[in-house]
Amino acid sequence: MVLVDYSIRDTYTQKLSVPSGFSVTSPKKRDWFINPMGSQGQFPIWMMVASILPAILVFILIFMETQITTLIICKKERMLVKGSGFHLDLLIIVAAGGLSALFGLPWLAATTVRSVTHTNALTVMSKAVAPGDKPRIQEVKEQRVTGLLVAIFVGMSIVIGDLLRKIPLAVLFGIFLYMGVMSLNGIQLYDRILLLLMPPKYHPDESFVRKVRTLRMHLFTAVQVVCLAVLWAVMSTVASLAFPFVLILTVPVKMFLLPRIFSAREMQCLDADEAEPTFDEKEGQDEYNEMPMPV
Repeated sequence: MVLVDYSIRDTYTQKLSVPSGFSVTSPKKRDWFINPMGSQGQFPIWMMVASILPAILVFILIFMETQITTLIICKKERMLVKGSGFHLDLLIIVAAGGLSALFGLPWLAATTVRSVTHTNALTVMSKAVAPGDKPRIQEVKEQRVTGLLVAIFVGMSIVIGDLLRKIPLAVLFGIFLYMGVMSLNGIQLYDRILLLLMPPKYHPDESFVRKVRTLRMHLFTAVQVVCLAVLWAVMSTVASLAFPFVLILTVPVKMFLLPRIFSAREMQCLDADEAEPTFDEKEGQDEYNEMPMPV
């Protein structure tokens, strides 16, 4: 699409805006290093204490985004061999964020859409599938080559600015839209939203369909959609600074409100970490050991 846009000269399309050179955004206002004590005079003591509140908000946001992304990628049905470094990843992100703040660089955080899309691209699905069954995950090609190449190409963006300026924004929006839609595959909320528009006889053979009544399943989906709408409304208004606090409020909703509406078995099916949750069932008597065998 970039070549097509480049070949059509008589039509204007908005291109990607890339700054030229390697410098700070406003060289006249600041240098590379930002003095923590203030660039113009002494930094007030009260402002140092007051900055704790926005710092907590930023930490909550980075923590939630990083952990949610890791949980989505490391689902048990992916059968990952290598372990996940929950605490190590968070430590590196926080340390890099503190170092980046001294130079006015953006903070690092987990990119959910790109990470999920990357994992899906490395996932190998089973080809031998019985009629009517959906493909299962066979393995995930766990390696470091693709991640290294992504980092190299991101670094090369500094020297290929002239080439990036020829990319239309419509092409980027299409790529981001594709990545966002494809990353929804496998998310149970998205699957249950689609079931709202599907007759019950066409519902798939899933645990949250087989072991939960349809109306109860739709009620749980409605609660999640309402919570998602509230989060989106807060993020889209001037109250977006309170988004981490509103996000944290979803925790007591799950811990105290939802158990009053849904049973433990329903919650385990609708909000389980595993695709096929296991239930603790009482062991029955073994009739082979109870009945005497004739000699």
